[in-house]
Amino acid sequence: MIEDNVHHAELITELLDRNISPVIIHTVDSMDDGIEFAGQSEYDLILTDGVIADQPVTDKIPRLSELAGSTPIIVISGQGDEHLAAKLTKLGASEYLTKTRETLEKLPIILKKHLDGKKTKKTKTFSQSDRKKSSSAPSTPSEIIIEVDRLTQQALELAGPKTRKRQRSADDLASLDRMLGQLKRLRELASKLSK
Repeated sequence: MIEDNVHHAELITELLDRNISPVIIHTVDSMDDGIEFAGQSEYDLILTDGVIADQPVTDKIPRLSELAGSTPIIVISGQGDEHLAAKLTKLGASEYLTKTRETLEKLPIILKKHLDGKKTKKTKTFSQSDRKKSSSAPSTPSEIIIEVDRLTQQALELAGPKTRKRQRSADDLASLDRMLGQLKRLRELASKLSK
């Protein structure tokens, strides 16, 4: 989440914690930090205010979109400006919402729609690229943090609550076990690097 208004960030975080669980939220208060985070980790969603530090995000959305890849970028702005909404959509934003009480009430539904769309694009098993990523050990503390975040997100998706439609399979449990083993090795590597 890229939001420079602490109260808005807390409100959205509370909404997400209540309605989309489990969830890990990284919050930054500048577009440059948001772009840096997008370049370091893969996220399921990116939420940004339309104006950060009194500057419209229009100049930064193309770079954020480039780094985000297929990750949906949702702009939630205090301005209900159709021209700005159209411009941001052309520049790479997935959706433009106006900060209103009604929008906040519908936000969990809107975000779940984007999350479900992204999940259908992901494969349930490790792809070859995931295996390559996990076999090459990270060598710096920031690479370790990025890898821990990635594995934690995958583990949370697999360990999430069962539904009638989705029962945990043996493959899910094996993948979860593999991820937990990788997290243990990363912790050991991090302790060696800190010495």
